[in-house]
Amino acid sequence: MKISIISLSIILLMLVLAGCTGNAVYLKTDKKYDKTDYKNIKIYSITNPSENYEIIGYVSTYSSDANREGERLRNNLKKQAAKYGADAIIGFKLNIAISGGGGAQGVAVKFLP
Repeated sequence: MKISIISLSIILLMLVLAGCTGNAVYLKTDKKYDKTDYKNIKIYSITNPSENYEIIGYVSTYSSDANREGERLRNNLKKQAAKYGADAIIGFKLNIAISGGGGAQGVAVKFLP
């Protein structure tokens, strides 16, 4: 019976870890902006788009199964940035490891009028 409980615990732990995802945000400003719609956030791989902007902070998201979740990682990143009022993410990077894990990161910015 004891072996069955240990085996079941190990299998449950493996299932939980197989679908791990997470997010991180590092804010650079104390300014508060209204939340934006994540669907409208632009993503740039460059760090200097033609519009003037203010940096809100660094956003990142990761998944243990990034091979199949590139679009989901991109949307999670946009959702994190939208919470803080971002209009765009600059310096976007999508990293996928050989093991299948990986993440997306960039800098959330607010365009200036």
